[in-house]
Amino acid sequence: MNFQILDWIVLTLYLVFTVYVGIRAKKYVENADGYFVAGRRVRLALGSATLIATEIGIVTFMYLGELGYVTGFSCFFLGLVGLIGYTVIGRTGFIVQALRRLRVITIPEFYELRYNKRVRILGGIILFFGGVLNMGIFLKFDAIFLTETIGLGPDLLLTVMIVMMLVVVSYTVLGGMFSVVITDFAQFVVLSLGMLVATISILTHVGLGDIAAAVEIRFGEAGVNPVINERFGWSFILWMLIASIATSALWQPAASKSLASDSPQTGRKVFLFTGLTLAGRYMIPMFWGVAALALLGPKLDSGSAMPRLLGSVVPTGFLGLMVAGMLAASMSTYSAYMLAWSSVATRDVMTPLSRNGIPERTLLILTKCIAVLIGIFLVVFGLFYEIPATAFQYIALTGAMYSAGAFGCVAAGLYWKKANTVGAYASLLLGAVAPLAFLLLERSKESLPPWLRFVADVNVSGFLSFLLAALGMVVGSLITQGSHPPAVLHQQGEEK
Repeated sequence: MNFQILDWIVLTLYLVFTVYVGIRAKKYVENADGYFVAGRRVRLALGSATLIATEIGIVTFMYLGELGYVTGFSCFFLGLVGLIGYTVIGRTGFIVQALRRLRVITIPEFYELRYNKRVRILGGIILFFGGVLNMGIFLKFDAIFLTETIGLGPDLLLTVMIVMMLVVVSYTVLGGMFSVVITDFAQFVVLSLGMLVATISILTHVGLGDIAAAVEIRFGEAGVNPVINERFGWSFILWMLIASIATSALWQPAASKSLASDSPQTGRKVFLFTGLTLAGRYMIPMFWGVAALALLGPKLDSGSAMPRLLGSVVPTGFLGLMVAGMLAASMSTYSAYMLAWSSVATRDVMTPLSRNGIPERTLLILTKCIAVLIGIFLVVFGLFYEIPATAFQYIALTGAMYSAGAFGCVAAGLYWKKANTVGAYASLLLGAVAPLAFLLLERSKESLPPWLRFVADVNVSGFLSFLLAALGMVVGSLITQGSHPPAVLHQQGEEK
């Protein structure tokens, strides 16, 4: 057991505080706007902190640490790519400022404003299933981290998963977005301190020279050059360059923080200030993974190496604080994601399908019920599904299932007058084809004909999703201008 009494005290007190504050946030929930986007009252400092907390939970540390362990320093370029994406959005307001000005709550709402209700329903269905699949591995990876770091052992994996989900569901269901943003700020502060202490602790046990030597021995030049690393290559790099802007601007859990801001300008600046920390937030867990390679060797399970290292080197007391910060940040990620996907299901699929609409009170109840069902799914899916490739690539690919088509629909809908409903349908469907084909065919790739095996390459599939979505929007719109003339963007309720 790595945890001592002091660690348990720190962890317990902080989690009790987090859940209490989250549940107390219920009194601020006055209506649907309050539940889904915190009444659009989030200012810059809080918005930046809550977006950072949403974007980095235990699963983030796990898949970034795994990348460091299996690729060396070559994965560090992802931090720079992410920084570029967030900076472009933050400086220009690309997509996010326009969506905030239109006062939408979910991304598929824009589809109805620009195209029609059926496009909104299709986009909502794809977003919901892609999003839920995306977070399907979160709970299992988080539980692995906790059992390895604390020293509980694999026999308690299921118990940890269930306890985590009960805590997350309790304050997400009760408080909505207010619970998320109020608890996020404290989680951001604690998490930052925990990352600093963990990094210093690792450096007291292994020198940078030893780490560099381990990478050289294990990977050679591929340990520093992503172009020749077998897990990456040009297709992966191009995919990440596109996704750094598309997914950042349109991934519903992240976009919801911008949509909850007090003005379109604040929504843009939230991305700018969040981007300033992104390279470090990526590279620090990657460095932990590389350090695990140097200290523990290359023969461990790639998912458990980094947390096992932290459990052995971080001192008592600080270990409890670090785990508390990571667990709290992970709870923030869960709550933001569950709130995003359940709101998409009710607002963008169920409501448009209902002839007379759904009353606001019923809408909130349905959203909470779906959030609970998502929690149950995460426990079952996490236990039985074995991911292909690395966890990072799985998450990026399931994210592309939605974001590729969404990028085509939203970017073209905002900035290209010829975008029409046929182009929107084609973009949404073709954007989902390549990721879905990979998930279905990856395990039987050896039986595929040689000309079709490219779809079982996760990096090729990820890049193709954006290429096909763009082609679908452009070609579909241009060849049907006469039969389906583009609609004018409906701007009722627009905020300047």
